[in-house]
Amino acid sequence: MKNISPRQPSQLSPYARTCLDALVRANLAKRISLGGALGLFHYFDYRPTHDVDAWWSEALTEAQRHEVTQTLEQALAAHGNVRVRAWGDVVSVELLQDGKIVFSFQIAARSARLEETASAGWIDVPLDSLADLVASKMVALVERGAPRDFLDIFTICQADALSVSECWILWQRRQSLAGSDANMSRARLAIETHLERIALHRPIDQIEDKTQREQAQQVRDWYSNVFLR
Repeated sequence: MKNISPRQPSQLSPYARTCLDALVRANLAKRISLGGALGLFHYFDYRPTHDVDAWWSEALTEAQRHEVTQTLEQALAAHGNVRVRAWGDVVSVELLQDGKIVFSFQIAARSARLEETASAGWIDVPLDSLADLVASKMVALVERGAPRDFLDIFTICQADALSVSECWILWQRRQSLAGSDANMSRARLAIETHLERIALHRPIDQIEDKTQREQAQQVRDWYSNVFLR
């Protein structure tokens, strides 16, 4: 795995910046670590994301977590209606304009961590390591299999930041630490099933935009001929 220094994403949502600045000013930023797409784009800046996904730091009380969500609510209040939803181990602070969600800041309890967090660099906010971000994206690829999950892992491997085998090793390590299923045969079958579903819902010949059509073909061929071999 290449040693890549994080940088500020070029397509950072202004609402994300507002929230992160508010946490820094309130001395609460250390209570989270950036993950998800926004975390990954600190290392590979190639597509926009409107939301923030983060992890709670370990050993926080409910009162300490509430301080964070309250600060986020207050930071977003000037931009529209704000609501907070919670399910399982996830809390989501959402900004609504004209009844539609235009931004969300989701924070979840972490089930496993491979390495210590780093600093985002451009702002004093903890950032997940590249290893953890790739491992989490691999989990998403196996369990959710959204088109963006396929594109993200494809982009990482095409940049020669990690090999296919390294991606699988990180996935297995994370699954084992979390006490989850680390069977690669079942994981490969899940990815194949997701890929088939995407191909049925969005056939290549029905993608009108030439650039998108060529990219979709390239990504699907790579998974069939390289990643799943």
